[in-house]
Order: sequence, then C-alpha cells, then structure tokens
Amino acid sequence: MKALGGLIVALTLVLTTGVGPASAAYAPPRGATFNVPTPWGSHAEEYRIVRTVDNAIWHIRPTSWDRHPVIYMSTFLLDDKPSVDALIAARKRHVSVRVVMDRSIESAQARRLMRVLNRDNRGAISSNPATWGRDHSYALMCRGSCRGSGPNDHSKFFAFSHSGQVKNVVMVSSSNLNKGGAVNGWNDLYVMEQRPKTFRAYAAIHRQMTDDVKAGARKVQVVDGPFTSRFFPMANATRANDPTMQDLDHIRCHSAFGRTQINVSMFYWAGPRGWYLASKLLQLARNGCAVSVIYGAPSKDIRLRLSKAARAHLINLYDSRWDLDGNGSYNVRTHGKYVLVKGSYRGNRSARVVMTGSQNWVAGSLNKGDEVTLNIALPSAYRKYLLNWELVRQHSRRIPQHRR
Repeated sequence: MKALGGLIVALTLVLTTGVGPASAAYAPPRGATFNVPTPWGSHAEEYRIVRTVDNAIWHIRPTSWDRHPVIYMSTFLLDDKPSVDALIAARKRHVSVRVVMDRSIESAQARRLMRVLNRDNRGAISSNPATWGRDHSYALMCRGSCRGSGPNDHSKFFAFSHSGQVKNVVMVSSSNLNKGGAVNGWNDLYVMEQRPKTFRAYAAIHRQMTDDVKAGARKVQVVDGPFTSRFFPMANATRANDPTMQDLDHIRCHSAFGRTQINVSMFYWAGPRGWYLASKLLQLARNGCAVSVIYGAPSKDIRLRLSKAARAHLINLYDSRWDLDGNGSYNVRTHGKYVLVKGSYRGNRSARVVMTGSQNWVAGSLNKGDEVTLNIALPSAYRKYLLNWELVRQHSRRIPQHRR
C-alpha cells in the first residue's frame, strides 16, 4: 500500500506540475538545440526548441539556495498554450515571472498570460517592485520596441535564476514561443549555464525594456568567457560601427585549416545594411574564403546579387524556401540568423566561432528594434551548428539549379 501511495503521489506531481520526482536531478540541455520544421520533422522535432524552454520553466521553484527565483523573458510572438501554461504554473509555485513582448502580438494565449500575471499589479508596470503585486510577476507589451525608436521588440531570450540544479541559465534563440517558430522555420537555441555575469546582464537589459528606457548610441556588450552577448538597438548606428560588420572585418581567408570557411544561414536580408554585409561576404570570397549561404527571406536585389555570385562560382548558394501547398506563399524556410567561421578570426588561425541570435541583416535590427546577438567561441558549438547548417542545406535548393 505504501508503494501504491508513493506511485499515486508521483503521478499527481506529473499531472499537476509537469515535474516528476526526478526533478531535482534535472539540468537544461547545455549548448545548441535545433528544431526540424514541417514537413520533415515529427511533432517532437518541430517543437524541440519550444519544449526545451518549457521544460526549464517547469523546473524552477523556490529552494533553500534560491528562495526568490525569477524568470526573465523577451519574445516577439507568443501563442503556444503549453508555454503559457508553464509560465502560469511557475507563478503559482511562487516564481517571479517577468515577460516583455512585442506590442503587435495578437493571441489569446498572450492575453491570458497578461491577465493572470498582472491580476494583482498596481498601476503602471515598471521595474519598481512596488508595482508588481505580491507575486512580483508581470507581462507587458512594450510601447514601441522597448529600448528603441522602432516598432518591434524582436529579441528572444529566456533567463532563469535556476532551473533544476543549475543556476544562472540564459537561453538565446531565433525562435519565438509560437507555432510558426516550430513548424514554419528552421530555428536555433543556445543554452548557457552557471553564468552569473551573463544572467545579470540579461536581467539588467530586461529591466530597461520593462521601463522602455531608450538605448544610447554605444555598443552594449558583455563578454563572459567564450560568450559575447550584444544588445540592440544602437541609436544612429551605421556601417562604420555595425558590430556584425566589425566581426566580418576580423576574418582572414588563410588559416591553419587552409581556406577559412564561412557558412551563413540568414532569414531576412535587405536594404542598405543587407547590401553592405553582402558586399563584405563577396569581398571575403574574392580574397579566398570559402563562402556558403542559405537564405530565407532576402530582398529581390540581394537575392539577384547572391545568385549572380553563385553563377560565377564565387560562393555556394542555397534557397531554403518551399511553397508546400502551391498557393504562392512560402510555408517553410530558414529563420536562423547565424554565421559560422572556421579559420582565421581575430588573430586566431584555428578559430571556430558561431555568431547567432535574433538579429536579421536589415538596418532596423541594428538601430531601431530590440535584438540580442550571441557570439560563441567554442569548437563544440561550431560543430553542432555546422551539422544543422548541413541539414538545412540538404532540404534547400542549390542556386543556380542545374538542369537534368
């Protein structure tokens, strides 16, 4: 009977909280996670990123060593019911849940989250705890882009004071917690653990977003071991101080591996910024780098320019867009925003670097909207991202297409 009683208790824990008795041993999966969208992925593969975040939410609760746990979250879109269920359940476990969202979100789940988390809040929500109510939780939509002059909060990060047995967990992604991020695009998520410096930086930026404190013109950057986080916008930024351009400027094409290899997976790529970043990639290719690009939503002029370079055998180019139902709109494509470098970078002739995050290659992502980027100087991260790049390539069309 005692054994049966224990089983009933365990089942009750799983059904009511999503957390079983093994919760104490849980740790978020460190490093890179990727989804596989429709039509190639199973349901579990499609939602792999979203559920990784959800699992981390389910495994935070007050402990003897973290009496006042907190979640900081920023997202552009939010319509996933299990994610909202997890956040509301965390609040019921006395976790402080603090969510900022883009003001254009129109979903029943986002409205439900705001209704529940803001139920006991007083007056206008701000970074002043006096406005948060007893649970110290809130969900709000920024008045603009939070810290910028543009219309969108496009950053996607999830920071936990702990999850399971791991403290100071920060996740940066190209994916929102929504159906589209799971089934319509190739996306990535990177998980950093035991990083108090990084956690504090994301918490501080989240506080500024909560108050709509506008960003200045200087680069906001936090270096923490192999991880470099940057927060945007940079007001009035131009080509001269664009951090992405500066990163590309540090690439040299002859390395310990032979030709430096550059692999790009980029969703939205347009305008003057898209043009000068394309120019830099083509210059690197002419200098001897091996440049390979997968695109998801380039402007027509960028697409034609890259296609011309591919026809001239200057770069390898792949189109990830698929119109699966033949209605004239693309159902699936890469939504990633990453660059991989293997070769000579910042004086290291054997570097393997990942540059990822939420930022597209357009001007607004640099100087108007809230964005986050993450550079990772780890061979293990490079290997995982390169495998993902190859998988996306396998499900893309080479440009130019060869006639049979």
